[in-house]
Amino acid sequence: MNVRQSKPLACFGSTKHGFTLVELLVTIAIIGVLVGMLTPALQSIRETSRRASCQSKMLPIGLAIQSYHDRWMHFPVGTVLDPNDGIAGPIASTAVGNHHNWLGRLMDLMDQPVIGDRILRSVSVYDEANRPVLALSVPHVQCPSAARTPDNASSYVGLHHPTEKSIDESDHGVFLLNVAITRDDVTDGLANTAFVSEKLLPLDDLGWLSGTRATLRNVGGGIQTVDDRFAKPPASAVGSVGSRHPGGVHFLFGSGEVRFQSAQTDPRILQQMADRRDGELPLQFQSIESLREQSLE
Repeated sequence: MNVRQSKPLACFGSTKHGFTLVELLVTIAIIGVLVGMLTPALQSIRETSRRASCQSKMLPIGLAIQSYHDRWMHFPVGTVLDPNDGIAGPIASTAVGNHHNWLGRLMDLMDQPVIGDRILRSVSVYDEANRPVLALSVPHVQCPSAARTPDNASSYVGLHHPTEKSIDESDHGVFLLNVAITRDDVTDGLANTAFVSEKLLPLDDLGWLSGTRATLRNVGGGIQTVDDRFAKPPASAVGSVGSRHPGGVHFLFGSGEVRFQSAQTDPRILQQMADRRDGELPLQFQSIESLREQSLE
């Protein structure tokens, strides 16, 4: 009996090839291009989320401000100096004085009764008794896009005046020194008057409870998007609003509305928004062409 042994068949075309160096480099280059295209999109999505979170944090502040008025028949005082301390206004950005601010008075209305109860207003915010509260890092007043240095700073500031000047009793905003403003004092209308905005965080910030430029600003310098974190302005300077949101900053109006205002906004519009009683037609409702014509007059 003859047994025929089968010969292995040649497998044509089955030869395996690895990636060549050129193919590998091309693949890596394509992946790099795709990652480069996706990164800005991911950053944009992340910042959109941060902006939405920032807006959601400002809404309870607006509600607390109005609830405070309902309770006491006036808005919280911007900051305080006690004449008995022998310190006269205007406010300087130094850790000297009473300096209890508008934000500290809202804590219980922002569902933070424990923090509110620990604030001792009979002594300065810098007193040893208030130091634990002043040192707190309060997430409710911190924008997620802000660089949190120092940790106890507030991103949100009350507006005391339309132009750059020291914080005093005669200012035209809503949060003043030793003066309580009522709804009747906001003659331009709550919907047309900006109460709160954002600020860039300097290294010399005195903390969220301090009624200095730490929680009070004006719009005299326009909307700031780039800051010099190591600059040390004079103690008498207050400074303008700003944020790390690309392209603008949030404003909280007396009506409770939060608007994102472009960094390119006409300075006259910003100043009118911060002035509670100028009595002029709202510039933000006028066309760009009309504003240009007015600037040429």
